[in-house]
Amino acid sequence: MAWLAINRTILFSLIFCSCPLVVLAQSTSASPTPSPSPESKTETRDPIERSDEFKSKLTFSVYFTNGDRLYDLNLRHQFGPLTAWIAGFDDPNGIKLIRVGAQYDYKKAWFHLVPTIEVATTKAVSGSLYSELGAGNTIAIVGVSRTNLKSFFDLFWDPSDAVQLGVGHKLSSYDRIQAYSIIDVRLHTGQQNTHVVYRHKLNANDGITFDAVFKSGHEDSGRFIRTVGIGTYYDRPKWFWKVYYDPHVNFTSHTMVRTGIGLKF
Repeated sequence: MAWLAINRTILFSLIFCSCPLVVLAQSTSASPTPSPSPESKTETRDPIERSDEFKSKLTFSVYFTNGDRLYDLNLRHQFGPLTAWIAGFDDPNGIKLIRVGAQYDYKKAWFHLVPTIEVATTKAVSGSLYSELGAGNTIAIVGVSRTNLKSFFDLFWDPSDAVQLGVGHKLSSYDRIQAYSIIDVRLHTGQQNTHVVYRHKLNANDGITFDAVFKSGHEDSGRFIRTVGIGTYYDRPKWFWKVYYDPHVNFTSHTMVRTGIGLKF
């Protein structure tokens, strides 16, 4: 069944949907006095650079595939280092589910660790460990994820029983580039998605992210495929918009176009 490929959904990118490239930044504390201080200097940053500090995000997405429209609504909120969310997915001709999840953002010196867990009303469970290693502008990316192999439908579209390996480089206070591969290590499918993600500040109020993905591996039918997808994420201080073109979505024979719009508050 095509939708059983949904199992291969991965939560690494949960970190990518919360912010295109990294987990939501921690809010900076305001200076308790009007005198100049290092903390008060952060207020001189452009609005787009401060947009990740909003605690809540609401995202509505529509997916177009095989003549169908699928709908997803996701609400998340940050409680200090803990982020929690609840979401609903609706296929008018098939699966309907609710999912809840949480992730914890731990960072100390050169070590950044984000454990994540998500469960759905289909009794699906997915968990991951994502880490960034390094104290400078260049970091290593290492992660692992696991599911109970039950039917899942999420915001992300990579193999879900996998390891993640990559590298990231910070170009400026906003701009950065990452390259990483997510590789199936459980189901012997040979499935691998390799992403190159570039985030760039256009001006004080606009940012854009491009996500190019090269996919290779066996479909459920056993056929080996190689293909390329592309996504764009347009960011404003209080809202965002995204669109993705994903051929052989979840390593099926279908092509999916995903669109979404969201609010930050």
